[in-house]
Amino acid sequence: MMKKLTNMLSRCGKLVGRHRRRRCTANHIQILTVIGYTLREYYSQVRGRDEDVIEILGLSYDFRERCPLCRGRDCVQFIGYYPRRVVDERGTYYKAFPVARYLCNRKGTALIVKHRTFSLLPYQLVPYTKYAIPFIIYSLKKVYGEDLSVKGLLDYLAGIEEKYIDPSASTFYAFRAFILTSIDKMLAMGFYKESAALLQIPSERQRINVFLVFAGDFICCKTDPLNRGPCALGYDYYMEDGGYLRNAHFLFGTPSQFR
Repeated sequence: MMKKLTNMLSRCGKLVGRHRRRRCTANHIQILTVIGYTLREYYSQVRGRDEDVIEILGLSYDFRERCPLCRGRDCVQFIGYYPRRVVDERGTYYKAFPVARYLCNRKGTALIVKHRTFSLLPYQLVPYTKYAIPFIIYSLKKVYGEDLSVKGLLDYLAGIEEKYIDPSASTFYAFRAFILTSIDKMLAMGFYKESAALLQIPSERQRINVFLVFAGDFICCKTDPLNRGPCALGYDYYMEDGGYLRNAHFLFGTPSQFR
């Protein structure tokens, strides 16, 4: 059973953007991070800056006491940002969205991974796909919640002015598969038993609808202030699995350390 679950988790997240799947050679781990801002606000504050994102945004992390990778004290070193493509919650495309990266100087002995660096991934983002979670959820709601046809959705997305995205039917179907995989993860881990019965109904359409409602109404009590919505659910799942101290799995997508 555990082998089957591990194999399933390792495959999750490869569905979105699989038409451009490539071999992963990443040597860092990704830590899911609540940033307290929209992606647009984050970008406007962080772009072009040399300072640590923790200082810029006032994040609660203090890695001086414990390194996420080796547990060492005064071990972590901020080494800058790496760029990645992002389509944010409003459909705006960013060619070089900055993500903070850090180096473990191996001052501790309790190594949890072989990697030497880690990054703080805003919790709205999905590893290895440019589409943000809110954008994916919004697109699915249009079809499954408002009964818009797939063609109608693509026509609507094509009309967004502040964007540079290439919506296609295959993109939408990848979104659908991506959410179904996330549902399977939730059921496998058993963190949210109150929704388990509803998410196991035979109808794929109903399963997705139930998930969209559950995710939209979800309140995460593990943040201060409380956080609500699909991204909050993703972070809650991450923390239920132990967070970065246990190198936890993601609900949405598969981070680099598990590829």
